[in-house]
Amino acid sequence: MAKHQGLTGILLAATLAAAPAAGALAQDTAAADKPTLMVCADPENLPYSNKAGEGFENKIAALIAADMHMGVEFFFFPEHKTFLRRTLNDGACDLVVSVPAGMRQIAQTRPYFASSYVAITRADDKRHFTSFDDAWLHDANIGLQLVGNEGATTPPAVALSRRGVVQHITAFPMWAEEGVASPQGKIVDAVADGSIDVAFVWGPFAGYFARAHGTALRLEQIAADPAMPGVPFEFQMTMGVRKKDLALRDQVQDAIGRHTAEIAAILHDYGVPIAAAPLASASAAPTQQIQ
Repeated sequence: MAKHQGLTGILLAATLAAAPAAGALAQDTAAADKPTLMVCADPENLPYSNKAGEGFENKIAALIAADMHMGVEFFFFPEHKTFLRRTLNDGACDLVVSVPAGMRQIAQTRPYFASSYVAITRADDKRHFTSFDDAWLHDANIGLQLVGNEGATTPPAVALSRRGVVQHITAFPMWAEEGVASPQGKIVDAVADGSIDVAFVWGPFAGYFARAHGTALRLEQIAADPAMPGVPFEFQMTMGVRKKDLALRDQVQDAIGRHTAEIAAILHDYGVPIAAAPLASASAAPTQQIQ
């Protein structure tokens, strides 16, 4: 784990007595010797993280680091560009705050939250989403997230395709050109402004960006699709370290255990829909294409 190099500069006035000056220097040295937890995160991926420290990953990382009596710093890299291989496993950081359970290339804590895909409709629309068999979906304007640069297919897209619901679909990239603010929220805004009738969105994005629209939107979690029992719609999230860093993994796990309530409160503040399923082991990834 990295340590700060050098001291934070403090100018001392010539009139200060020698003893206070020595005390200030000792405090500075202690701060410089404090170990730093390096965390890899996306620079523009709210509600998860951003460079301004406004995401729930930023907040949770600071909480875990403080419990471990460490400072925290971030190494930012886009999550849709072979993220784990080029950051954590390349030695750029020590920890990734939220990765889907079941990823073999890293060591993971036990899941600390689970979320699901969500159907978003306008609150004043009499059409409610109850399942992918709803007849009105065949005539609705539907929004679907595209995952990663390749536009990987999401579970809702598979469910609709298997039922022949392939018309009137608008695809929304999760990542846009540099300088485009919050591309992940565009699909939610499109429901609110009437451009589309229903959107199927990964829960943390749905809950966070829907908050700006107050009570105008209705969010309904999708636990599963009975027609596709092998396709998950709920995913459990863990924290990840390099495979060799099992001692750090255990430290992080202990910190999570001591701050379960605080972590839950942070996720609630960001509008993250929490899946009702108990936390256990889980399979592959949701809309975050982490590799």
